[in-house]
Amino acid sequence: MKPNLVVTRSVFSVISFWRILSCIFIIPIFILIFRIIKVKKYRIEFYDDKYIIYSGGIFSTRKQQSVFLGVTYTSIKQSLHGRIFNYGHVFVDCVGRWDVDTTYIKNPKKLDAYLQTKIVKAPATRQVVQI
Repeated sequence: MKPNLVVTRSVFSVISFWRILSCIFIIPIFILIFRIIKVKKYRIEFYDDKYIIYSGGIFSTRKQQSVFLGVTYTSIKQSLHGRIFNYGHVFVDCVGRWDVDTTYIKNPKKLDAYLQTKIVKAPATRQVVQI
């Protein structure tokens, strides 16, 4: 038997002003707050006895310890926005391998100055003088 009338719900009841407003403003605000908390939990600790502890994360935190043998070269990359707000990328060429993420570091010149003190100097070449 065929019905005389079929009634369905309107899609426009789902799309209300407050739902649109929450999708445009409220959800991005929560994402922004989550990212700010995640960045605040990021940490790199340098110790004199040649190791680094890298830690970060919100819900699942991770802590990683690496041996720090020495640095051969460092450089800083900062955009205009990075120079205004004092953040940037520090590129590190290290003895062995560098497992630490140093992108978007606050005060990159301070990290670069510290790493410059840890640069491994090439051994002096000996000259043999024959008499």
